[in-house]
Amino acid sequence: MNKIYFPLLGLFFIILGISCASDDKNTGENFNFPSFGAERVVSINGLTFDAMEPFISPDGTYLLFNNLNDGTNTRLYYAVRVNDSVFDFAGELNGPNQTNPPHLDAVPDLDADGNFYWTSTRNYPAELNNLFRGSFTNGVVNNIGRVQGDFYKNTSGWLVMDHGISTDGQFLYYNNARFDSSACQGPCETELGIAERVNDFEFRVLSNEASILQNINDSNYIYYAPCISSDGLELYFTRYRKGQITPETQIEICVAVRTDLADVFSEPRVLFSDVVADIIEAPTLTVDKQIMYYHRKIAGTHMIVMRNRN
Repeated sequence: MNKIYFPLLGLFFIILGISCASDDKNTGENFNFPSFGAERVVSINGLTFDAMEPFISPDGTYLLFNNLNDGTNTRLYYAVRVNDSVFDFAGELNGPNQTNPPHLDAVPDLDADGNFYWTSTRNYPAELNNLFRGSFTNGVVNNIGRVQGDFYKNTSGWLVMDHGISTDGQFLYYNNARFDSSACQGPCETELGIAERVNDFEFRVLSNEASILQNINDSNYIYYAPCISSDGLELYFTRYRKGQITPETQIEICVAVRTDLADVFSEPRVLFSDVVADIIEAPTLTVDKQIMYYHRKIAGTHMIVMRNRN
């Protein structure tokens, strides 16, 4: 990404821890929201640096993540499962990482068919479409290409900052964010959206995405890190209230729910929150929805933690 975006995105993450739908509002009062137990630190044997933006593969074998989101030398890595809370560090993913800094390759996603998605700064701003896709097999990503679609803003300053692919690969939950270092600390504004798969390298915005997400998108908040559950009924994301980031700013991991794929999502419920210094963000769920992983800053280092579903 360009020189304006690099330090801004780096600053943001360092500061942070860094179908048919009804138009009726759904407050979630009649829904059962998920709850989770105590937080536990995940052990990644052999890892000696920050781990952020985790994603657990649909088969549960791999924990994908990136190192520090500084926009300078951010790269994608993976670890292999020993058990739910222990993984063996396997190194860099082979294929998606750029070689020459400054660069950012981050925010891994993987569907059940091995389609791997990530955010990359390569060739920005000549190319404003900054979401990429490849084929993942045992730590190797090939058949790499740029994802196209009408979900991009195609305006300088706007980027697809985060994304979450559905397990079946048919729906992309994307997060557009506008950056302006002269006006904002971190993103100035964000918007969650939903796009449907056209082919391996193209998605199109759902015509009714606004109604599906009407209870979630709120101009008073900054949103990022969407994650859709395997059944499509629970949408997780991170948010904080728009405005100056202070030591008291609360970062929240939230969930919105629905009982049918044709319904709108409920108003969000905050599952966990903490201040910026102990930031929590970027939830990911196992396919059976029984474990949530996310990252937290602990004693100055970003680490992956987990919670079991109650």
